[in-house]
Amino acid sequence: MRKLSTPQELTADEARQTIIPALLAVVILCLLLLVDGIFCVANWQHKMATIILGAITTLYGSFSLVLRLRLAPKKPVLKWPLELFDAGLIIAGLYYLPPRVCFIVYANILLIATIKSVIWDRINAYVFVLLSLLGIAYIIFFTDNPANLNGIQLTAIGLLGIVVVELVQTLGSINANRIWRLQVINDFVRQISLSLEQEQVLSIVGAAIQKAIEADTYFLGLNTANDRIFFHLLYDDGQFFPPTEVPLQGTLSGWVMRNQRSLFIPDMREDVDLEGVQIILTGNKRNNACWMGVPMRAGSIDGIIAVASYTPNSFDRTALELLENLAQHAALALANANHHSEVEAKARLDSLTEVYNHGYIVHILNREIELARGTGTPLSLVMLDIDYFKQYNDNYGHQVGDEVLIRLTQAIRQHIKATDAVGRWGGEEFTIVLPGANGKQAMQVAQRIQETVHAIHIRTHSDQTLPFPTVSQGVAVFPAEATDGDQLIHLADQRLYVAKERGRNQIEPGEAHWERILS
Repeated sequence: MRKLSTPQELTADEARQTIIPALLAVVILCLLLLVDGIFCVANWQHKMATIILGAITTLYGSFSLVLRLRLAPKKPVLKWPLELFDAGLIIAGLYYLPPRVCFIVYANILLIATIKSVIWDRINAYVFVLLSLLGIAYIIFFTDNPANLNGIQLTAIGLLGIVVVELVQTLGSINANRIWRLQVINDFVRQISLSLEQEQVLSIVGAAIQKAIEADTYFLGLNTANDRIFFHLLYDDGQFFPPTEVPLQGTLSGWVMRNQRSLFIPDMREDVDLEGVQIILTGNKRNNACWMGVPMRAGSIDGIIAVASYTPNSFDRTALELLENLAQHAALALANANHHSEVEAKARLDSLTEVYNHGYIVHILNREIELARGTGTPLSLVMLDIDYFKQYNDNYGHQVGDEVLIRLTQAIRQHIKATDAVGRWGGEEFTIVLPGANGKQAMQVAQRIQETVHAIHIRTHSDQTLPFPTVSQGVAVFPAEATDGDQLIHLADQRLYVAKERGRNQIEPGEAHWERILS
């Protein structure tokens, strides 16, 4: 966990609210001292000393209270003069006041140390306590010590001063760290809520982990369909590594994901007491000395975020809580990103055949043409139409017609590569985009589709076997025959109608045309 050596800077209002109770207590104690001097002290010398000191300290305390209510809590120019003045009042009080009221001075030492620790810093508070102790020591060892001070009181005041200052600083540091952690989480949530892309979410998660926790290693992994963990994000010792997979079974990450429980191992040099778990090295293949992982689960997301260090006991429970918060929000963001991707993907597809719809296949065609133009490679387009599909629907019904459309797209996919694309142009017409294919190669793809279609038979619910309709196809190639997507579509569509007019169940143009183009 990143440590803040001092509390975060207090605002003026925060400082005022913090020190006002202590200032009020100082004023009340000084006022009691004044009242005691007026009504309770018989010795004339002690009476005058008590009244004068009570009046001075009451006025000074009241002025400080009013000043703190109106002005900013820190005035650096007053810092060290006030140290000397405050310590001087304390020493004078202990020297001149009767022993029975010295407890008021002791209480003021602690109260003033508290105020200085809040509005200034630890050093300023310790300087004040030290000056006060030096004054008390001088009274004890170099004067007739009218206040009957002794070494035990000196030691007790010193110890109490240290405790008060450290308590204030520690509480301030804890509060500052808590506020800082909330800021980290709020910034993370604000950024991640604006992202609907998985890669962007992963990038934000990585940045948040680096900001929040001082770790040598961190990773984010998701469960795959084959019970393995795929690390989308893997950082180790100053560098990012390519995504990798590790087994789910028998690993620390797998234990966290299976049990849906956080796991914190402060010192991994000792044996990891988890049955069936072994340490698997990733990244730089170095053994970590401190490790903690938290599960991520939301919607379709089942994963883990883990951090590690090469130094034992580098993390604490506070860091674990912070990591759990980050993981919870990261899981929700990744689930939203996945859902958004699924919705977008479905919006691109034809609902029946699950190939690309008209709008998106046009987008793919134009994109691939620009890529082909830049690389100087060809691109072919095949327009395919089912022959006499309306009559087929009328004769056998729309359910059988839908089955034909589905089986046809399956046949097309058998003969195209992963980089190719097929889309439903409309009705019974389909478009096939073949990046990198020349006309002759596209002709061969069309022929294989034709042959596959001829071998398909449709079986109805009544166990009747129906013939599969034939298809006609038109082929065009970029850039040999067209300069852009519109021209390519128009040319392939014209050739499709030529194939239909020639009797259907044909591919236009024939092989001779492509031989001429190639030559």
